[in-house]
Amino acid sequence: MVMADQKQIFVSMVFVLLLLVFSSASHHHAGNEAEEEEEADRISSLPGQPQVSFQQFSGYVTVNEAAGRALFYWLTEAVQDPLSKPLVVWLNGG
Repeated sequence: MVMADQKQIFVSMVFVLLLLVFSSASHHHAGNEAEEEEEADRISSLPGQPQVSFQQFSGYVTVNEAAGRALFYWLTEAVQDPLSKPLVVWLNGG
């Protein structure tokens, strides 16, 4: 059962990350609510980080609302042509 829960969480996280990537490409077609959510997750700067030319987003993805489970994500886009780059998902256990 634990393995099934982990697989469901992994699949949910990959799905949401893919949605984030594709929604950033087509954000001009999205509604106002989606744009507000994207802006809420946008990282404009980090302490000690020099100015960067890529976009960064972070937040939580709910994977089981009833159990109160969410996964933290941090998405950094590629510097050049981010839509043509593969999506890499790094998961740490704990």
